[in-house]
Amino acid sequence: MPIEVPLDGFWHFKGYKACDGEELGAHTTQCRLDDWLLAEAPLTAHTNLLNHNLIPDPFKGCNEREVQWVSENEWWYRKEIELTPEVTSKDAVELYFGGLDTFATIWVNDFKVGEANNMFTPWRFNIKNIAKAGKNLIVIRFKPVCKVARELEQQHKQKYACLSAENFSARPYVRKAQYSFGWDWGPTLPTAGIWREAKILAYNKARLGYVAASPLEVSKQKAKVKLSAEIHASEESDLTVNFVLDGFGQKYNSEVPIKVSEGRNFADCTIEVAEPRLWWPRGYGEAALYDAAVKIYSGPEVLDEAAVKVGIRSIKLVEEPDEEGKTFIFQINGQNVFCKGANWIPADSFLPKVNLDRYTRLLTLAADANFNMLRVWGGGVYEADEFYDLCDSLGVMVWQDFMYVCAGYPEEEWFLREAEREAMEAILRLRRHPSIVVWCGNNENQWLHSVLWKVRDKVDRLYGSKIYESLLARVCQSLDPTRPYRPSSPFGGSDSSGRHEGDRHNWEVWSQGLDYPTYLQDTGRFISEFGWQAPPTMELLTAYLEKEDLTPNSYAFRAHEKQTGGLELLRALLAIHYPVPDDLRLFVLYSQLNQGDALKTAVTHWRSRMYKTSGCLIWQLNDCWPVISWSLIDYGLNPKAAYYYVKRACQPIIAPLIVKQDRIEGYVINETDTKLEGTFSFEVVTFGGKVLRSVHSAVSVPAFSSKLVFERELTEIPRKENCILTATLRNSDAVLAQDATTVAEPKDLKLPPPQIQVAATKVGAKTFEVSFQSKNYTKALKIELSDLKASLSDNFFDLLPNRKKQVACYLERDITVEQLQKSLNYQAYPYT
Repeated sequence: MPIEVPLDGFWHFKGYKACDGEELGAHTTQCRLDDWLLAEAPLTAHTNLLNHNLIPDPFKGCNEREVQWVSENEWWYRKEIELTPEVTSKDAVELYFGGLDTFATIWVNDFKVGEANNMFTPWRFNIKNIAKAGKNLIVIRFKPVCKVARELEQQHKQKYACLSAENFSARPYVRKAQYSFGWDWGPTLPTAGIWREAKILAYNKARLGYVAASPLEVSKQKAKVKLSAEIHASEESDLTVNFVLDGFGQKYNSEVPIKVSEGRNFADCTIEVAEPRLWWPRGYGEAALYDAAVKIYSGPEVLDEAAVKVGIRSIKLVEEPDEEGKTFIFQINGQNVFCKGANWIPADSFLPKVNLDRYTRLLTLAADANFNMLRVWGGGVYEADEFYDLCDSLGVMVWQDFMYVCAGYPEEEWFLREAEREAMEAILRLRRHPSIVVWCGNNENQWLHSVLWKVRDKVDRLYGSKIYESLLARVCQSLDPTRPYRPSSPFGGSDSSGRHEGDRHNWEVWSQGLDYPTYLQDTGRFISEFGWQAPPTMELLTAYLEKEDLTPNSYAFRAHEKQTGGLELLRALLAIHYPVPDDLRLFVLYSQLNQGDALKTAVTHWRSRMYKTSGCLIWQLNDCWPVISWSLIDYGLNPKAAYYYVKRACQPIIAPLIVKQDRIEGYVINETDTKLEGTFSFEVVTFGGKVLRSVHSAVSVPAFSSKLVFERELTEIPRKENCILTATLRNSDAVLAQDATTVAEPKDLKLPPPQIQVAATKVGAKTFEVSFQSKNYTKALKIELSDLKASLSDNFFDLLPNRKKQVACYLERDITVEQLQKSLNYQAYPYT
């Protein structure tokens, strides 16, 4: 069996001016470590320096600008590792890095063993003839990435059209997370370091690499599943590969003989599964997973073994002509799926800080919000296996971009070779995950070329199209033909972001200054980006800004808004609907409510068009640092108000009221597999609870459909400033869904005091149910539990007069009802 020697733990590190380290012998065993410091891998230079108090926290105040020198140095890392004769006597000894960021040179025992130039791929170096029993020295130099990028740009004499916050035109030359050069929601912090797993692998004859399962034919009665295994061999030999698929009381076994040659090999088999348990997206069924196990034998000897979770499901992207153009429907196991979710960006500017706990908390929040899809955006990274494992188990589909974003890219042979190697590594690693339902070549490159670079900059063609339209399509077809491939997002027809076919990014609203009711005019087939900004929570702002900077106009506050003119846009669009206060607490709250109103409007509108529109993915789920952005969840993992607005709007059954320019419409959206029968009630109610008008009608809504069940002219709605419009969907005595809205803007409402009654009940260990009831209409009730870490099933919700609202509270430690009540704080709009 292979022996793994982990290389995590402590390394020594030191920074040098570019090119100085090698001249001074930093790569040799003779180098003295007197002024080297300790760092723990995985690591980045910035976090190493921060841990030694050698730089200020780049996330606090205006410190980002104070640490720009870090990315202009080269950074050296050294580790001494003890290897036993058992390790060094194996047939093969490999030095393995899961990720090196980015331009790295590696020495072992004074010998240069190789170089790396791509952050996104693993690197494997043969050190069989260099490693020795006893002490071994590993040294890595990371060159300053911006300097190398500029040198490549000068060498190739080509500047590519490029969109980023700092307008660093050389970034397309480097295969590195592009957001690190600055974005309209992220800081400029180009990192360097060992950012993923590092280890020494020693084995005889062969070891396993990636293991995958690809469903070839899927029905309720049977499924044909192709199991495959990557095998790294040190020599030519005859082996046997044993495949096992196990789950739900069924176990399938297949043995395959294979003659391997030195290097990378592949073995596969096809297994027929009777009555398979299918993997379904969240809300559509169980996310069933099987265990796939592989062993490789040389005669009776087991050389290596591996086990992974896999799923059985079919995926089809249905693009067929209809009365509005062409459909764009993801079909899982033959069932049309409406995709609800958000775009995912890297969860930290310093990627080694993104651990399993952070993934779990963010993805659980996404799943709890009734999301069934996340789009891994092409300016970040191919995420860690833990991310996709969680998506598999939660039933969250993944739209997976390749890492090309908002730029032209080189098409020279050297770059295409690296692009192909990168794509192969990404696909081979990730194709086992049933959650991944589509590969996409890039983010916005075709669209920006057609609407910006070709027109404004007179760029004659899209550089990089060979990658997206040929190379990636070919590699996907070769290695993963069961999934659809899209050249770009947005992409479709003569207009790359059009409304009649393909997917669309709606940035007319917000970025072009249009207000959110404009969403109601958007009949796009699949909205893969749209968004609205709001500041992070006060809890996060107080952690990263000094007390004197906690105002909406401070320089430090503005330093945490990265969109050019973003704060001015936020204020202008806020002023249409809410007051624009100077007090930061109120400014944050009103902005978050405005974001919630905007996203609720968009989501309910597109869901009401099911399946003319078949998906909407909010920009964005998360943040990589403390920032004013489009996120639903801030860097501290605190949900903004909009998170709860969207969570309610994404429930399987909703009865939204949609206020249009001259009328109000009521819908019933039934995203379940059962026909819905019930009564829809529309009421006009005063803030004190008096019903001024009511309409009741029986409704019947088929499974997985939306139906317009109510419509009235706005001229028929009385007393707009002191009444609410409500919709209630009932089945017998049960309330299935309800909604409430006002025609008047929130800033014009004449709200009476709420008069709230609260009762709390303990329903389990660390779990409480809290009921809220108000005599008067209460808008956007905000709940806080001081000094307690808790998650809430709902927040920032309206209380209708004399109607009870139940909220579940999940705490991290057990307490009494009395302790909960003492900690409970709540306040309603306008929060004064």
